[in-house]
Amino acid sequence: MDKTVPDGKIEIKQYSKRYKDQIRDVIGRTLADISVVDKNSLPIDDPDLDRIEEVYSGKGRFWVALDGDKVVGTVAIRDMGGNVAKLNRMFVLVDYHGTGIGQILLDQALDFASEKKFSKIILNTYELMHRAHRFYEKNNFTRKDKKGNKFFYEKNLK
Repeated sequence: MDKTVPDGKIEIKQYSKRYKDQIRDVIGRTLADISVVDKNSLPIDDPDLDRIEEVYSGKGRFWVALDGDKVVGTVAIRDMGGNVAKLNRMFVLVDYHGTGIGQILLDQALDFASEKKFSKIILNTYELMHRAHRFYEKNNFTRKDKKGNKFFYEKNLK
């Protein structure tokens, strides 16, 4: 299901191949902006992003937030088996932080996960992503672990 942000400017749409390069750019730029990756290493090399249709198929999905034809945010649900979903690829360009796009993307993913009868949703995020930690905790995710430079969260859906 596609959604439109209340002001009508931003649309949330399911993945289409025409967004592939922009998705890689949004994720890479966002990670570079918070110093998780070096800006000189862009575009990022991530095999998952070459196989979005395959990785996020079945009970999984991938969405983009569009400002016109420009991808400004992403989110995905990946089926991990055992009624567990993984929230993946939750990114919003820095220029769009504070606009509510992240919340709309997260709500899209959580609604989808509930519709697909997942009982739990998990995610991981980099230690440097302080804004993301607050966002997930505000949305009732519980931090469960820290390994290396990543934090691991989960949320029960039932």
